[in-house]
Amino acid sequence: MNTFIIQALFTVKDLHSTMLNRARTERGASMVEYALLIGLIAVVAVVAVVALGGSIKNLFESANNCTSTLTSTACTAPGG
Repeated sequence: MNTFIIQALFTVKDLHSTMLNRARTERGASMVEYALLIGLIAVVAVVAVVALGGSIKNLFESANNCTSTLTSTACTAPGG
């Protein structure tokens, strides 16, 4: 999981420097704004994956355990 996050951050960094190079050659301020926006969205996505990853994993493991034994009484419907 950590390697995925590190790889994503390096990808965002490379994308950011590519966008900055384009902005310098095209002399467009909006290109820099778009690059910053893309970088911010990528950082938010990575933080969301890290924050929610464990709970989503537990949810799927619980569903897997519930469906693996159909006679299990530990399975309950959400909210009940």
